[in-house]
Amino acid sequence: MTTNLFERYSANSRNWKFVVSVSQLNGNFYDALVSNPNEVWQLKIDSIYKPNPLIVGTKVDVDPVKFNDNTHMPFGYRKLDLKKIGKILSNISETDEDTNTLNSYITSIISSTEPEIPTPNNSYAYGPFLFTQKNPIKVDEYQKNVSDKLANRLKDKLRLLYSGYG
Repeated sequence: MTTNLFERYSANSRNWKFVVSVSQLNGNFYDALVSNPNEVWQLKIDSIYKPNPLIVGTKVDVDPVKFNDNTHMPFGYRKLDLKKIGKILSNISETDEDTNTLNSYITSIISSTEPEIPTPNNSYAYGPFLFTQKNPIKVDEYQKNVSDKLANRLKDKLRLLYSGYG
């Protein structure tokens, strides 16, 4: 799935969104949506707290405009040259206590760079991932059904990996 999404991103790196709900539905897994102007992918994630979570997902037949939120910076790979990295690091030492100022500064540097397709031997900022309390899936019957099927697939994967998993 990740390879497929990366290939789609590589075909057009503009206006992608990656939204993750930090509130689990029914104590199960986390919901996420990955979208671009042409398609939407619905995901289930076993944990947002580990570096390599298990993820299952599927492309859903939903109008991408439904999830188009232009209030946030688009998701993507943004190239960071040595000059930009140096600016960020020097600003970190100057603003020891004020994290809001530092966050604003980093955001301004990263948002001034358009998302692009990553190439080897370069440095990139990857994101942003939008974490939200509300579920990004505007639950209608279709999406609820997809969500339930993805949860069952993820449970099956976990049972295969961990024999003691309920």
